[in-house]
Amino acid sequence: MKPTIGRIVIYESTPNEFSGGNDMGGPVPAMIVRVWSDDCVNLKVFTDGPTCEWRTSILRGALIGQWRWPEIET
Repeated sequence: MKPTIGRIVIYESTPNEFSGGNDMGGPVPAMIVRVWSDDCVNLKVFTDGPTCEWRTSILRGALIGQWRWPEIET
């Protein structure tokens, strides 16, 4: 699947990565706001709190600090 602006993805965060949020680390939702390539995007990350964070040039993968497509449950 090709990333496009406006798509919701999962960003794997580290504990206490975000300011002002109740952040324990782990997967959080994010919206693609710029596409650099099929594997590199800029994100607006939605925290469990009052802030929204911006992350640039994030690579696709399963590691901390990377983004992935959400799993679809049936």
